Amino acid sequence: MRVAIPEKYLRLVILAVWIAALFWGFNLINLTPYGLGEGAAKALLFLWSIIDRIANPVATFGTPDMRTLLLLPVAIYWSGSMLATKIFTAMLAFFGALLLYYWARKQNNESALMATVLLLISPLMITQISTIGTGPMLLLTFGIGLWVSNTYRAKPRPLGGWYFVQLLVVMTAVSLHPAGLGYALALAWLWIRDPLNKSQQKQILIGLAIAVPLMISFQSGWQEDIHWFSDPLIMLSNAALNGAAGFGEPAGWFSGIVIALLLFFVIIRDKAFLFKDLMGSILLFATLIGLVAATPDWAMVAIALLLYRGIDQLVTFNQSFNSNSLMGQRGLVVIVLMIVSTTFMLGDKQYRQILQSELLSPTDDIIQQLAVEASDHDKPFQAASQWPARTMLASRRDVFPLPLAAKDGAALLESIKGITHLAFDHNLEVNRGLSKNLAELSGIAETLTLEEAGVIIYIKAPATEETTLPVMPQPVERSAK
Repeated sequence: MRVAIPEKYLRLVILAVWIAALFWGFNLINLTPYGLGEGAAKALLFLWSIIDRIANPVATFGTPDMRTLLLLPVAIYWSGSMLATKIFTAMLAFFGALLLYYWARKQNNESALMATVLLLISPLMITQISTIGTGPMLLLTFGIGLWVSNTYRAKPRPLGGWYFVQLLVVMTAVSLHPAGLGYALALAWLWIRDPLNKSQQKQILIGLAIAVPLMISFQSGWQEDIHWFSDPLIMLSNAALNGAAGFGEPAGWFSGIVIALLLFFVIIRDKAFLFKDLMGSILLFATLIGLVAATPDWAMVAIALLLYRGIDQLVTFNQSFNSNSLMGQRGLVVIVLMIVSTTFMLGDKQYRQILQSELLSPTDDIIQQLAVEASDHDKPFQAASQWPARTMLASRRDVFPLPLAAKDGAALLESIKGITHLAFDHNLEVNRGLSKNLAELSGIAETLTLEEAGVIIYIKAPATEETTLPVMPQPVERSAK
């Protein structure tokens, strides 16, 4: 006797099995504080400091993005737990993929199911969960945005609650990544081409014109870990083959060119659907706008567009052979699925080996060495770092943002009174002045670590118990090259 499991329970079973496989079955998630971006670390510290009512320098790190809102539930109940935070991030990623599945299955349930499975096992999805990246959160926000937009248009009420919820979703998407502007642009395009009435159209466009610049100004150019004008081809290649884990040599141009050509072909062939469907427009505009900041978060959106619309077109093309055999109907689809899934699983295996080897990125290696310095609580320690949030998570000590360069070494020494360690990337142009100041402090500033990724400087004049903790100047915007 066959017993059908209700769909709502089946979703929960799949979620539980998937999370168990990621965290315990295959050990694919890094549970240490290393590997996070500065934005993710800043969001966690901001939440944990509020929930636990702990006074620390986190307020000097700048405004966190809206992933703090998405991570608030887990912070309330499991403050300080990296395991709980990453499990919750995996849940957000799963529900984001589920919302994309619900959207895509209206066109073709078969292709939607295949695309969702591939998305959930992709190396990029796993590394984004492991680093608490914004890519899965962008997809979740887009899915929620589609639902909110449909609800608002089904129950039109000028300036009602759904109107402001829609603007909140827009602000959340924009705060996460420049690709989030794709949702705002797609929403504006929807109301321009298909307005319910002129009055509501005007209200939506005015709301977007206020909300988007306001959120961009709060973010001051988004987070420091966004690399502007990086190579999208290399990013697509790394994202598909190794999840953009940041270890080893780049995957190379060839695979990136292949993925970009496939994406271009899908967009050109599917442009009529993409421009008339809200989610299609969101993914399209987000992919195009995000080219200026080709990060793993952007690659997550681009790969989602390629999987959901590309597989749908592949199924349609395979059916056009008009063959009654299984291989004639789905032969090409099966071959492509085998190639893609095998490639993804090899990337997952490579990332698992990285975690087992406890390899760190060059920047995380600098932070770990500073954390070792902080582990001796009998020695004075008060650090200023180019990566203050990541350093604070790793060292579990108060860390301030990196100070600005002074007119000379003596002036710098006076401004950092009480600071015992400085950690920064000495290769960045913006840090050249600070390096020059420290070079003038011979006998006082001692270099503990000098690597390609950065330097750790020990200030020999130790902080005393009577020393008042310094009020650090506001850091300038820094972006790694």
